[in-house]
Amino acid sequence: MTSCDEFWEAELQRFVPDVAAALAKGSEYMCCAVCYVLADLPFEYFCLLPKRWTEEPEVKAAVCRAGGFCHQHAWRLDKIQSQVCIATIYADVLDSIPEGDATAEPCPVCRLQALAETALLDEFERTLADASAREQYGRLFGLCYSHYRRITARELDASVREAIRQAQRERTEALIGLLHAHVEKNEVPARWRRSEAENRAPRWALLKMVGKEDL
Repeated sequence: MTSCDEFWEAELQRFVPDVAAALAKGSEYMCCAVCYVLADLPFEYFCLLPKRWTEEPEVKAAVCRAGGFCHQHAWRLDKIQSQVCIATIYADVLDSIPEGDATAEPCPVCRLQALAETALLDEFERTLADASAREQYGRLFGLCYSHYRRITARELDASVREAIRQAQRERTEALIGLLHAHVEKNEVPARWRRSEAENRAPRWALLKMVGKEDL
């Protein structure tokens, strides 16, 4: 393993020290469990960044090699940190980029999320090898379709693949029913008779199709 690989393994360990526990916690919420974990990473990363920038030269070097952050994560940084912090970071980043050079490495936060996503899907696959875990999973929200496609593209055990597909079908069919009920009750006073689940169905549909916002 190269020093670069060791650095990113350490970064993953810092932000997701217990993959199984993180996945279990994400499963408690009405969204894709993988998305739930990934959505927290940018916030945690940028909260720690000012202190790490001065104390951990390898972190500064990784950000500078990437030319800063991608469009999405640069603006997340703007929402989370002070202008002094941003100025300090980008003074070093801009100073490290030779004239005309393109970004050599991917955005560090994107890279961290990609490592975490792989670890979470690995754990998800391992967990569903147990029949009782498959039964429990069938009662949860399930994966968003983005992560559903990624997990089903793997070489899965037949029982695991069928459990994932069956749970996805059942959750999707239930959600379709709630969406239709939401639309049909749009006339006053019927809209006041919508259930809590019917009122939340449009947002749940977005979570199911595209995953959690601000990843």
